[in-house]
Amino acid sequence: MSTRHPGLLRRLLTHRQGGAGLLLLLAILLLAAAGPLLWPGDPWEMAAPPMLWPGEDAANPLGSDVMGRDLLTGLVSGARVSLMVGLVSTLIAAVLGTLIGAVGGYHGGRIDAALMRLTELFQTVPTFVLAVVLVAVFRPSVATAVLAIGIVSWPATARLVRAQVLSLRGRDFILAAETYGMGTARLLWTQILPNALPPVIAISSLTIAHAIQTEAALAFLGLGDPNVMSWGTIIGGGREQLVEAWYVCGLSGIALVVTVLAFNLLGEGLNDCLNPHLRSQ
Repeated sequence: MSTRHPGLLRRLLTHRQGGAGLLLLLAILLLAAAGPLLWPGDPWEMAAPPMLWPGEDAANPLGSDVMGRDLLTGLVSGARVSLMVGLVSTLIAAVLGTLIGAVGGYHGGRIDAALMRLTELFQTVPTFVLAVVLVAVFRPSVATAVLAIGIVSWPATARLVRAQVLSLRGRDFILAAETYGMGTARLLWTQILPNALPPVIAISSLTIAHAIQTEAALAFLGLGDPNVMSWGTIIGGGREQLVEAWYVCGLSGIALVVTVLAFNLLGEGLNDCLNPHLRSQ
């Protein structure tokens, strides 16, 4: 039997932090989706005089960087890259973490001990350092960044799912399903995971925020895809002109902060709305 959450969207919209995060995220998604139609063009091509300040030219409302590339087109491109990297890498981390945590929590014993030692091994290495090593070993690209961030981000989800499965394993409906001869895979898929996933949904929004920050940091260090314009690439390219043209780094930094803030607020709202103890207060 799975836990249902009727009216989740309504509760989320009435939640102060969750509603604000959802509205911010919708605005960012709209920018990423409609941006190429409203501001078409190649973010790498020279479209204006170098270091054109915001507001100086209506054709380039947010100005240009040191290479004369339009910043608005670059920010729109960066929004698509950041959201794609965050969502796909978080999906990888959620699948890996859920699988490892569910198997370890349900079977226990040596299987659980071995999987938890593996989890601890990944947690002993700083996630960003491990991501840098993984991206540096292979050719820097969006795909390698996504895989690297997904691989380093699963341990927190695994521990959370394991704790949820351990709390559910002795419930009456689980024992009844085992008595009726339900197989392990079907039991995990139909009975345990639906009840263990709500906290995973909440933590995944925070994982997306961390993934976006990590991708920006990798691009800032020159480990991003050289053919893709991202917010980290813009910040890295404008750091040497920080005094003369602070807006190059500033606008991309603001976009990054707002996006991370949106996912953090959404995660806080989802945690409150999906937590039965907090909902009853």
